[in-house]
Amino acid sequence: MELAENHQYDPCAGHLPTLFGPSRDPSMHLWSSVHWPMDPSTRTLRKWLSDLGDLGAQTVHFAGALGGRREESNRLLVVGTPEFEPWHFVAHMSEEAGRQGRTDLRPTLMRWEIPAGAPAHLAVSVDDIAHATRHQTILVVPSGTRSWEMLERVSDAKRRGARIMSVHRGDDDLADLSHEMLSVDPRRADHDYDVTQHIVTDVAPGHTLRPRTRWPWGLLRPPS
Repeated sequence: MELAENHQYDPCAGHLPTLFGPSRDPSMHLWSSVHWPMDPSTRTLRKWLSDLGDLGAQTVHFAGALGGRREESNRLLVVGTPEFEPWHFVAHMSEEAGRQGRTDLRPTLMRWEIPAGAPAHLAVSVDDIAHATRHQTILVVPSGTRSWEMLERVSDAKRRGARIMSVHRGDDDLADLSHEMLSVDPRRADHDYDVTQHIVTDVAPGHTLRPRTRWPWGLLRPPS
């Protein structure tokens, strides 16, 4: 596949790129084992939850906790690690939050490196976490590799009163810093980690799953 030159990706534009240039962000990779449809059907969500088993129930609980912070949090800051920035997560959360009218969940991606000429909404430095307040939620989505730089910044934000939430793969240090977390066993397939992130972006802003016979979680709507 030939790579397009100077392709700019806007994670809040409501679509994902299929081509990106050689100067692309290192997190813009083909790592995801899941096709991320922008408007997944209830049937797709049900299948993912069924396949995940107990992890599916934990994922919905975490999504409900994130979506239920409308009164306490007015801004969602999403951060990865220097080696990984969660573009896919941010793009889909932005799309679904916009669809559901949840401005408090329209995410800001905290950047470890800001390219020259980046638009304002893609030029927010991870250093700004140091100014986080108790009215903001920091959501950490690492790739699986521990980053002491990230942990230090998240610790600073927690001391300032920010709510810390995380989706990770058994990172004990990040777990200790998190008020709420979704921990995916590192022995599970990468596919499961991808799917949990997708479910969070779909369910947290208010996606409803209608009741179904023999389906253990019934009606799922995060608290508003």
